[in-house]
Amino acid sequence: MAEEKRGFFSRLKEGLNKTRDNIVAGIDAVFYGASEIDDDFYEELEEILIMGDIGVNATNDIIERMREEVKKRHLRQPSECKELLVESIKEQMHVEETAYDFEKEQSVIFIIGVNGVGKTTSVGKLAGILKGQGKKVLIAAADTFRAAAGDQLAEWAHRAGVDMIGGTDGADPASVIFDAVNAAKARNVDVLICDTAGRLHNKKNLMEELKKMNRIIDREFPNAHRENLIVLDGTTGQNALAQAREFGEAADLTGVILTKMDGTAKGGIAVAIQSELNVPVKYIGVGETIEDLQKFNADEFVNALFDIKAEEALPETIDTEGIFDENADRKKMSDDNRQEKHQDIAQIRTDDMDNSESAHLEIDNDINSSEDNDEFVGENSVVDENNDEKPKKKKWFFW
Repeated sequence: MAEEKRGFFSRLKEGLNKTRDNIVAGIDAVFYGASEIDDDFYEELEEILIMGDIGVNATNDIIERMREEVKKRHLRQPSECKELLVESIKEQMHVEETAYDFEKEQSVIFIIGVNGVGKTTSVGKLAGILKGQGKKVLIAAADTFRAAAGDQLAEWAHRAGVDMIGGTDGADPASVIFDAVNAAKARNVDVLICDTAGRLHNKKNLMEELKKMNRIIDREFPNAHRENLIVLDGTTGQNALAQAREFGEAADLTGVILTKMDGTAKGGIAVAIQSELNVPVKYIGVGETIEDLQKFNADEFVNALFDIKAEEALPETIDTEGIFDENADRKKMSDDNRQEKHQDIAQIRTDDMDNSESAHLEIDNDINSSEDNDEFVGENSVVDENNDEKPKKKKWFFW
């Protein structure tokens, strides 16, 4: 088990390379380049966090907490604030133990989301996780609209070693849910996982269909523990936030499965989701196999983002002067783009205030034409993309 966790942490850290380059390098430039903790220091840090898709509200909370702790601890050097930032982000993303109570009870897990985010593969992987815990799992293939969706889910059910209830192409999804719920009761199943068709969050008739399926579960299986998990694509950044808001109006969201985190530069959205929606990220996906979907752990995520373990492993005899030379170089590189970031930040704040409307337009263009093919970015592609993105400034993390 420990070996598996180390392997997942390694893949997570590798998958967050682009996010790390997008956020952490700029943060280090501020922490180690600023001469004092003043308004300019906080403003520069705020810009970097917002540009990293952490979100306006989450960023404001982080900065406010940092200001309070700086005063309380009487800190003077900007470099002393990095630990405060890490602590604050971990606190924002903490998932309570009660978030996984559905593992201890007879449960129905309802999986929803737009096209192409990875719902079907997430259903299969989640079934494999629960089967590995000794649970009796049944899958409901309620995506009856997409061609070959049932065949794809059947293959995942076979891999996970669980049974599946499906329907013919074009059948009423609610009828599949009805049959699956009654089968789950008859077979005394521990967990029923319901796959659903991808739908745009602003299509009223499709959202009403979700409500209908939810009503059937409530009526036919009233004693079951309910979980409504939305699958979000980590590469879509703030659009994922808009999707979650709209789906939350059709179903009482209890958690998020955040997929395609291997290779995205927008991994900061994980922080924004929990802060802005108060809905925890319960699972995170970084690859194609069943083992590449794991329970979300705030400490592991933030440690992977900031490469914390590598920093702690630094030998005492390391050339610290070289470290600060590297950070000076980072600051110089960051200053080259500072003017552009100042121009961008005002627009990002404006976009965030009207996020739902702008996200509707973008998602209609980008997702409406996509098929729910649930493809994941593989590990190999992540490595290839980042072969040329490992400048010398990172080497000190590993020496």
